Amino acid sequence: MTATHAAVTGLAARIEHVGHKLYMDNFVSSPALFDNLHTKTINYCGTLRPNRMGMLKNFGHTMKLKSGVLKTKLKGNLTAIVWKDKQNTEKHVFSTMGG
Repeated sequence: MTATHAAVTGLAARIEHVGHKLYMDNFVSSPALFDNLHTKTINYCGTLRPNRMGMLKNFGHTMKLKSGVLKTKLKGNLTAIVWKDKQNTEKHVFSTMGG
């Protein structure tokens, strides 16, 4: 567990098993943290850096996307989305806030 993972888990301890939603930026987010929060009934949505440990296989900076193209991948309750914007920058979002 990284220091940022421990900090977020500690701050979120008061909202465990209540069903709250947590939004994060790519500075603290990681697949391991998202899995941990999901086991505590905390839904999340956040951007993610493509080189984080635990990133979904064949999903991220190794993909060759054209501008405006959107790709999604599902893993259990996790939805991963990657797209390339007009500035030719890839964006990555992970979420468990599905329908």
